[in-house]
Amino acid sequence: MNRLIVGDAAAALADPSHAGTARMAYLDPPYNTGKTFAQYSDSSPLADWLAMLRATLEGVHTALRPDGSVWVHLDDRHIHRARCILDDVFGDQSYVGTIIWEKKNRASFLHAHLADVTDHILVYAKDRARMAPLVHSATQAGKRIPFHNGSSKDAVLTFPARSVAFGFTDRHIPAGRMDTPTIASELLDPVDVVDGTNAAPFRMSGPFRYQQAAVDKMAATTGSIVAPKPLLRPSYLSQESRGKVLTNLQSFRINGAPTNEDAHAESQEAFGPGRGFDTPKPEALLERFILAATDPGDLVLDPFAGSGTTLAVAERTGRAWTGIELSQDTAAGFIAPRLARLGAEYATEGPAAAPAVA
Repeated sequence: MNRLIVGDAAAALADPSHAGTARMAYLDPPYNTGKTFAQYSDSSPLADWLAMLRATLEGVHTALRPDGSVWVHLDDRHIHRARCILDDVFGDQSYVGTIIWEKKNRASFLHAHLADVTDHILVYAKDRARMAPLVHSATQAGKRIPFHNGSSKDAVLTFPARSVAFGFTDRHIPAGRMDTPTIASELLDPVDVVDGTNAAPFRMSGPFRYQQAAVDKMAATTGSIVAPKPLLRPSYLSQESRGKVLTNLQSFRINGAPTNEDAHAESQEAFGPGRGFDTPKPEALLERFILAATDPGDLVLDPFAGSGTTLAVAERTGRAWTGIELSQDTAAGFIAPRLARLGAEYATEGPAAAPAVA
């Protein structure tokens, strides 16, 4: 059963019923910026903030399954301190990487010296040996992937006899330059196209994304290497759907990552004009992370549930979830109506008592 717990995260996670249940924990804690938002104060003595984060992460460590991971989302103010705590709690050998998220379409230039446009997400495994690759989506079967890649080093590839399916009538192609305006390449051997394929092996030079071993493996499947035009630009025709590994740069410019502007638009639509949550995260960003780190049916834990973005995405993608939110008003005013629109079923618990800060 999904759970929404109203109370302090560290205190709630001390409940032994959470132990070993979560495949993923996503934390979007207060950043301790010194600001005050409509839903919460983001200002604490540094020692208190660090103690809160450590106590919460200790609870998260217990709550994760052996194959689980934790994702801690912060700006650059205290990210180094958070990483030190994560090294202590999870072990530095459990560090997976840091995702840089380009959070704004336009810089706000509120910083006196630098325009702040990124956030950081620290990813740690409970046990890296048991953690699966972070694959968030799949390529379509039949997609063409060019052999040439302008950023790769020059090499020479040999295409075995009858390994390439040509998209034109049979002919003789003499050896020579096969350059385009952006990529220099050369056909080193003449090619006789007979019955739609190359009668003999041939070599090409250029910047290739694949090595010879990969070409030889592709050549074993008839029709997996294609060349549609006499200006030879071979492509691999994917034979099956394959997962895409998540990259450590999430940018609207490069891979279409959503931004804060998207998040605020979602929040306004969900809760009404002027009633949105002050610091939401976009659903599509959380969806990338959740799809990469979990499988359907896995449990996602969010100890700082806020407006319920993580819980809503987990619900939509067929994951179980546990959310913890300190504020009763935020739980009632944002999370409950958001989940109600999805028809989510869950148990509400709390409030949990806040522990004393050492």
